Amino acid sequence: MFKLGITFEACFPKEERGTLQEYLSGIDKADLLKMGSFFLGFNTEKSRYSDIIHFLKMFFGPENADFAKTIYANILQYIKITEKPLELYEVPYVVSSLKLFEFIFDSIPDGQKTTKTNKQIERDTFKAYVLLNQINITDRYLVSKQIKEENNIKPTPAQALLEISFHNNDLINFRVDKLFDAQFKRALLYFQFLSERDDCEALLNAFYTHYGVTDYRDYLKRLIGITHSVLMKDVESHTEIHLEEKESMAFIDKHVANVDESITEVDFLKVRSNPLYKFEEDKYRIISPLFTIEMIYNGLYFRLKSINKKLPDKDKVAKLYDLKTYQFSEQYVLSKLLKEIYGNRYVQKSGAELDGIIQGAPDYYMRNGKYIHLYESKDILITKESKQSLDYRDLENELRIKLYENEKGSAKAVRQLVESIRKILAGEAIYDPNIPLATVQIFPVLILHYRMFNAAGLNSVINSWFTNELLKLEELGLDISRIHDLVIIDVDTLIFNKDALIQRKITIQNALLEYEKDYLRFNLATARPRPRSREEANSMFEKSLTPFSFFLDNKIEQLGFKRSGKDLLEKASVLFDEEE
Repeated sequence: MFKLGITFEACFPKEERGTLQEYLSGIDKADLLKMGSFFLGFNTEKSRYSDIIHFLKMFFGPENADFAKTIYANILQYIKITEKPLELYEVPYVVSSLKLFEFIFDSIPDGQKTTKTNKQIERDTFKAYVLLNQINITDRYLVSKQIKEENNIKPTPAQALLEISFHNNDLINFRVDKLFDAQFKRALLYFQFLSERDDCEALLNAFYTHYGVTDYRDYLKRLIGITHSVLMKDVESHTEIHLEEKESMAFIDKHVANVDESITEVDFLKVRSNPLYKFEEDKYRIISPLFTIEMIYNGLYFRLKSINKKLPDKDKVAKLYDLKTYQFSEQYVLSKLLKEIYGNRYVQKSGAELDGIIQGAPDYYMRNGKYIHLYESKDILITKESKQSLDYRDLENELRIKLYENEKGSAKAVRQLVESIRKILAGEAIYDPNIPLATVQIFPVLILHYRMFNAAGLNSVINSWFTNELLKLEELGLDISRIHDLVIIDVDTLIFNKDALIQRKITIQNALLEYEKDYLRFNLATARPRPRSREEANSMFEKSLTPFSFFLDNKIEQLGFKRSGKDLLEKASVLFDEEE
């Protein structure tokens, strides 16, 4: 459920805004940093501080009781005007928490000491926080609205929801168990993939030397030691790591934010790279629990890239990015996962096999009788500027370039899938001569490799491009009546639900069919039960734009599947074996 942030104007309707510098002056910088990491320690899901009363009681002491009561009364009055339920609102907003920490780290002088009273500190820090909510929520919305009005842009409901959700989706919508499971398994696969290649030996050795580890098992053990404190924390607060061994300090120092450099960056890229800070010689505090876990795999390529740049030319890995995105992500990982899920049943062909048979082949092909699953995989990112742009057109333009057609007119994922479908329907798919063309049903799947694409509305937008492109096949005289909607699945979701799919708690095909029927083809006119109000209708329609990842995670748990972590333990055991 989308939450709405409590802003400065809601709390102080008659007060003129101050500045962050003004509100945060006269407070010891170390205390401010601790406060900033405290906010970032809140759970993004089911936080007790989502409740406005709980938050205010936590934040304000007895001497500010009347001040807090006035704020709450103002909030109730503000919400009454909006005609939305109170439980839809909350004060904590992770974007504001990250912006607050960045501002304190970069802009508050190191020598700043406390001159304000505790009573004033509570008031001013609260004002600073809701001011950031005002800037990051209301001001952002107003600028975006103005751009649409000035350019006569009228987005579809799916586009509107995508615009709202894409810029912060990966910061808000995640579950820690799934995140860690996928990050660890992908990092392990990546190291194993690189270790099998002779041309990566010098890079890996330089990497191990830089981090003071013996091999990738030692590296991952140490990294998991950092993330362990995040995984095990049972209170919503800042997380600290206290060390005694110099060896461990040297390792962790390579993952901390540098006090000599600014960490403020679009989309928090610098904090993503170094999500801890050092507050005493042997004591560290986690800035972002999310980014700390994502260091395990998401940060791995960039660390390898940095070291690869410094190698002598003869030792450099050529086209390291292509090696990661194409040969590792799109071939090695995808083929391995799908082969495990489908088992030894059906007709299956990997992208590597198909490339040797036909030009422009799909990245994975599976046929079970008349049912074909057609996969296209893209390990892509959206630029920080497009992701955070206030003009939705910037985001959609980049999505089109990455997933429909690039600047040179070359076909990307959507058009590639449609061309593969054309070849099948036209009898040109020579890699499988036994396709029953008269009855074949084709399920197109787009595999993406980053969580940012699990944004509400994205699948609907991309599927609209797919269905429009599919009409061109109909104009060629091909029967497209048995072509299903395009479904976007992220790799983390396949990894997290692999065991349930192997055990056939639900099959991929049944999941695709249910998602198509209840989400991509949702029709309010035929919805049951019928909505009793406009609010209910809007809620039902919004739910229909839920990404496949959330649907599948919840569906599998509703079917009674217990996530034991057995697979993760088996994978982790390699870190503690003396020999592989």
